[in-house]
Amino acid sequence: MDQLSPAEKAEVEGYLNTYPELRKELREIERSLEIFAGTAALKSPAGVKDKILHDIRGDVSGTSNANQQTFNIWSLAAVVFGLGLLLFGYLYFQKDKDTKRLEQDIAAVRDTCVTNTNALTKQLDLLRQLTQPANKILPFTATPGFASTDIYLHTNKATKRNFIQVRNLPALASGQTYELWSIKPDQPPIPLNVFDNPSDGLIEVSYVDGTEVYAITIEPSGGKNTPTMENLIGTVSVAGI
Repeated sequence: MDQLSPAEKAEVEGYLNTYPELRKELREIERSLEIFAGTAALKSPAGVKDKILHDIRGDVSGTSNANQQTFNIWSLAAVVFGLGLLLFGYLYFQKDKDTKRLEQDIAAVRDTCVTNTNALTKQLDLLRQLTQPANKILPFTATPGFASTDIYLHTNKATKRNFIQVRNLPALASGQTYELWSIKPDQPPIPLNVFDNPSDGLIEVSYVDGTEVYAITIEPSGGKNTPTMENLIGTVSVAGI
């Protein structure tokens, strides 16, 4: 009512006089407003502020602890994950290293097998040639200065192949080698093969049509075009064979 202008207040008073029940409602409204105003003016009990601040700090602390716990869990997970990666990398490296080593070993074994197979194939071929029906086995005649010479010529006129089988040869000095010669009537000796003492005791040498005698001398490494007769170690005749 205090907020109304004089004209408005007079108008309201006229309504209240005309309708008494409105005055009762107005009083009730005014009483309610007074109670509300009194309630709004009340001070908060002592300690409420401190309690609220304490609760807020507790919430913050709880949140911080929860965040710290979450951080610790993620840190542990990161460490475990990192260790897992390191372990996986190490195992992968070891496996790759072992695989490469295994591949190298397999390659070495394969090369050895190929080498041995080739050597065995060669030996089988030689043995096959030595057992041919037309094959002839002729001993070399050692010369007086090299009586320890013990070798054989395997010759086959049909296949035109010659093999020397070594049982014993005179020792060579450094820078020396053995040399095979073909000797024909009224011709100078023809140089053929230069060779060392074969490890398997058998070596294929040249076959020359028309040869009457094969001879072996000791010559300087690389051989010569004319034989050193004082180093003649043995001869074998094939005339008429």
